[in-house]
Amino acid sequence: MNQMRCISFAGPGRFIKKRYCRDTVCIETELVQEAIFHLYGPDEIIICLSDPSAAGIASDLEGRNIPIQKLWIPFGTDEPQLWEIFSTICGAVKDKEVVLFDITAGCHSLPFMTFLAASYLQSVCHVTIAGVIYAPVTGDDGFCRFVDLKPMMGILDWIAGVKAVTNYVDAEPMYSLVKDLQGNIHRSGEHPEPPVRLTSWASLLWQFSDAVRLARPVDALYAASGAIHDIDGINEELLRFAPSLIPVLAATRDLSDLAAEPEMARNMGEYVRKQIRLIGFQLDKGLFLQAVTLGREVLITLLMIRMNLDADWRDADIRHEVSRTLTGGSLAMQNRPYEKTRYSDDLIRYDDWKEMVLIWTRISDLRNNLAHCGMNQRDDSVRSIRKRASDILPDIERFYHLCLPEKR
Repeated sequence: MNQMRCISFAGPGRFIKKRYCRDTVCIETELVQEAIFHLYGPDEIIICLSDPSAAGIASDLEGRNIPIQKLWIPFGTDEPQLWEIFSTICGAVKDKEVVLFDITAGCHSLPFMTFLAASYLQSVCHVTIAGVIYAPVTGDDGFCRFVDLKPMMGILDWIAGVKAVTNYVDAEPMYSLVKDLQGNIHRSGEHPEPPVRLTSWASLLWQFSDAVRLARPVDALYAASGAIHDIDGINEELLRFAPSLIPVLAATRDLSDLAAEPEMARNMGEYVRKQIRLIGFQLDKGLFLQAVTLGREVLITLLMIRMNLDADWRDADIRHEVSRTLTGGSLAMQNRPYEKTRYSDDLIRYDDWKEMVLIWTRISDLRNNLAHCGMNQRDDSVRSIRKRASDILPDIERFYHLCLPEKR
């Protein structure tokens, strides 16, 4: 089992005996660090000192057989000193260590700096934070009961979870938080009407985010449809149990333009329109590889609709042959030999076939460049690739209107 150390603060002043309590166990002492040593059992206490007049507390604790390490920190009167406090505290902790913070005697900036240090150590250095405790003034019953502020550190996890969903289309962290929240509420038995929708909703958002990042339009549209179902009921539960997730719910409402169940594919014109909106969503989130990959597939679907092949729009063999048809058209425009498909003659009967082929060539070429990770002798810069990817939507929209003229 890992040893635990406590980082505590000491200030000047006269120390008065108090009865410190952790749950039902109490100890009477004038030194809060002694109470922590006996009630929480750290192997060592690190005393952070700024004022030399407070250094005597270390000797008092050592005289009571309590292992002590002194750590000098500045008063924190300006920004450089605040950074020094942060660096000194973090530097006193080893990776993967177990640390208990005590801020009972921490004044001015020290509680805030402790919160930052604890969050940093937990997130970056894989340190286990056993608690962030303090003993408030004596209550009416004459006891000083320790309060643990560690649960409040979870606010940062919720902030990160919300940002992951709204900025980066990654709902897995939020799903884990919501699942734990709903489970804990049910296990506590304290709420007569516990939440019943939140975990399912977060799971659907997770499925949606995975499908978007994997360029799986059918799964993404279906998950979006589920996520917006019963949105008012979800809103009511969020207001009661997780108001910090309201921004995520607002983003969820925006998914209505992307929501579609698989049965909607019977109306292929509208269904593929949803997929084009999904491409726009991917571009907005910086998912350029996924957007270009899906964009190429949408062009194939659109030509299949125009050729009355949409009943088999997910048939891999037919899709491959239609893609070869478009590539053959590109070669024909360059007066280069190509192998005709059973759809080649149908393609060149369209008055606008050359415009369709040019769009196909641009997007297919970009997709191939991305799919092969730039493993070629072309001198394409990352910035130019990003620019080309960002600009694919007008081409796809034009292809849509060429294939579905009634939608113009």
